[in-house]
Amino acid sequence: MNINQRILELARKVKGRVVMPEGFDIRVLKAAQRLTKDGIASIILPVDDVKKTEKTAAEAGIDLSGIEIIKTDRNLLDEKKIEEFVSARVRKGMAEQEALELLNKPLYFSMMYLKSGKCKACVGGAVYDTADVLRAGLHVIGTAGNVKMISSYFLMIPPEGHNLVKDPVLFADCAVNPDPQAVGLRDIAVATVGSFKRLFPDRQANVAMLSFSTKGSAGSKILSKVTEATALAKAYFAGNSDVNVDGELQFDAAVVPSVGKRKAPDSLVAGNANIFIFPELNAGNIGCKIAERYGGFRAIGPVIQGLALPVSDLSRGASVDDIYLISAVMLLD
Repeated sequence: MNINQRILELARKVKGRVVMPEGFDIRVLKAAQRLTKDGIASIILPVDDVKKTEKTAAEAGIDLSGIEIIKTDRNLLDEKKIEEFVSARVRKGMAEQEALELLNKPLYFSMMYLKSGKCKACVGGAVYDTADVLRAGLHVIGTAGNVKMISSYFLMIPPEGHNLVKDPVLFADCAVNPDPQAVGLRDIAVATVGSFKRLFPDRQANVAMLSFSTKGSAGSKILSKVTEATALAKAYFAGNSDVNVDGELQFDAAVVPSVGKRKAPDSLVAGNANIFIFPELNAGNIGCKIAERYGGFRAIGPVIQGLALPVSDLSRGASVDDIYLISAVMLLD
């Protein structure tokens, strides 16, 4: 069974409900149809105009049978959670009515639907940009109790017959934080290990803290951030035999066993990494897209880490297949 089939089978067993705030997008409607038909998830589409959505689907030949299409209505949400949200927004200077009206918008409604316990995950971002999705998630759902930094990961699935990688790996952070400092990189590493373990509970987590240098091979002040973050992450996972952390490591030293052995002979991670923590967003985003476009990897995500409940921020270039698979991934979070 390949990784795609494994994820889908595990998601099917969860029998979860997924809310999608972009029911006006053809890709989302097609993915919702497949997820419903294949028994992967129950889909809820909150929309401004139900008839318009049904007309859009009919014109595209999309069967919406079994999909719950609802008009955004605050009466469907948890009243106490609404009060908490409005109170928090008013404290930040927003008018009460303005805060209430936000919850009539499909994106905010969907987040509150999730917060109200009506579904397992929210999958958005095919149309809304990252800033919109994160803002709605932070304002409505909030952060997990032990997390100070919101971040993201991509599930990177190698092509069949890849000469180095046989199993999926995780790249982080490739979508959210422009330039995290050492403590932030530590938090990203900790969150990504948690995501990895939820997806692959039986696999050893080998975390590479990436840089342009391996073990001091290049001298530069900008390396201090990665070396400090490595020390912090190692301390966090001290005594955890299921997690190895090392850095700073160049990408080739992290993934090629012969290079890893030569450049970092005492490292348990070098040549065996399956979690890659990039030093900043430029490197992460570029690395992810190179692996996808030149390397043939399938990039699933970004999946948001650090919110109290599962939220995905899809790439706006996401395909129907991407939306379909990431919806399944979210049910495993």
